Amino acid sequence: MRVERKATLNKLRIIIAEDHEDMRQALVFMLKDHFEVICAVNDGRELVDAAISNQPDVIISDISMPRLSGPQAMRELRTRGYSFPFLFVSSVHEFLGQCAWSFVDKMDVSSELIQAVQSVASGRTYISNRLRQKNGSEA
Repeated sequence: MRVERKATLNKLRIIIAEDHEDMRQALVFMLKDHFEVICAVNDGRELVDAAISNQPDVIISDISMPRLSGPQAMRELRTRGYSFPFLFVSSVHEFLGQCAWSFVDKMDVSSELIQAVQSVASGRTYISNRLRQKNGSEA
């Protein structure tokens, strides 16, 4: 079970799960000055293990990854009793509109990722501008 605690030095503790190394490194680079990036993994199975071990404040995950997808990893963690906030960063949008998940389109990462992480950490759902415009949704 997740134990509630405050983030170290008021910085949110983040886990990044992305199977493409260049994108994973870019996400770490964008976030490291604003948050504590505790680890960056390349598949959903590693994400589940890292989340249980490290107890992050927010998980940033790609949708499509080897071994377990981002949504499968989230469901496995939920089944085990963990309720870490998830923010999906992806160009795969088939889940949008079917669930109350938070999304940032990969094309919006440079302009919206920090705001999205803060929003998700505060318990709000976040949908990036490109996705809102594409789907005509209000978020």
